[in-house]
Amino acid sequence: MANEIISCLDMCQRKGANLQRGMNFRMRGDHSVILMSVRPNALYADRLEDNGETLIYEGHDVPQTTENQELKRIDQPERTSSGTLTENGKFQQAAQVYKKNGGSPERVRVYEKLKKGIWSYKGVFHLVDSWQEKDNHRHARKS
Repeated sequence: MANEIISCLDMCQRKGANLQRGMNFRMRGDHSVILMSVRPNALYADRLEDNGETLIYEGHDVPQTTENQELKRIDQPERTSSGTLTENGKFQQAAQVYKKNGGSPERVRVYEKLKKGIWSYKGVFHLVDSWQEKDNHRHARKS
C-alpha cells in the first residue's frame, strides 16, 4: 500500500534481503528496489515530480577509497574496473532497452527514507528513461 510507514527491519524482511544500498536491480528476478531520500541534506538529489507520479533518482557514486575522497567530483560509473555493469549501468541499460524496443518496463518498488530506520513505501514505478546530467563537477546518472 502506497505511503505505508514501515521500519527498516520490516522492509528488509519483505524483500528477503538486507537492503544496504540505494539501487537494487532485479531482486528475486521480478522487480527492482530503490531506496531514496528527499530530506534536507540528503546525499543525492532524488526528487518526486508530477504529484508523486514521477521519480527522478540519482545513481550511485563511486566507492570511497583513499584515492576517491571527493566523490561528488567523480562521474558516476556505468561499469566496474573489471568491466561488469554497476547498479547504475543495470538500471540505465534496462531503461534504454525499454526506450528502444518497447515492451514491459522494469518494475521498481520505491521506499523513501523519512528518518533513521523509518521508511515510507511509495509504490511501484516503471523505469522508462535514464540520462546523465552535468553539474559543476561531474556527470551524474538519472533514472
